[in-house]
Amino acid sequence: MQKEIFDQWNEKKKQTDSSENCPHFSIGEIWWAQIGQNISTEVAGKGTDFLRPVIIFQKVYGNACMAIPLTSKERKGDYYFSFPDSRNIQQCALLTQIRYLDGKRLKYKQSNINSDDFEKLRGAFQKILTKTPPDGRGPFSGQTSGEIVPQITTKNQPCE
Repeated sequence: MQKEIFDQWNEKKKQTDSSENCPHFSIGEIWWAQIGQNISTEVAGKGTDFLRPVIIFQKVYGNACMAIPLTSKERKGDYYFSFPDSRNIQQCALLTQIRYLDGKRLKYKQSNINSDDFEKLRGAFQKILTKTPPDGRGPFSGQTSGEIVPQITTKNQPCE
């Protein structure tokens, strides 16, 4: 079953790639985007077009962006940011799922976030960038000041 879904997504991705459609978009807009079929804990799109709402977090180049996938389900914790959109529908940004998207993946605009909430969203995202991992170890743990020695794991670790 999973293989069939990946095959369907691959065909949809080919169609999207060959499309000439690339809409104009702006920071703070919420769009339905073709996120696709992903693996394990990565958020995926839904339906035959593999769509999910995203908020445009940052424009990159002319027709690409950094986007954060959204859910309408309430989530709590440092990795989530809840806000009402311009239609007064509660949204929850999945901060750790941020990704680069080409504008071709954006299908239609849904709504916006107000500027005050967008600044709070930026702050919440910056906060997770400095958060200590759950195991208490960062990639440079045990180093002395000024020394960069990344920790390299050679054994595969089981997924949780």
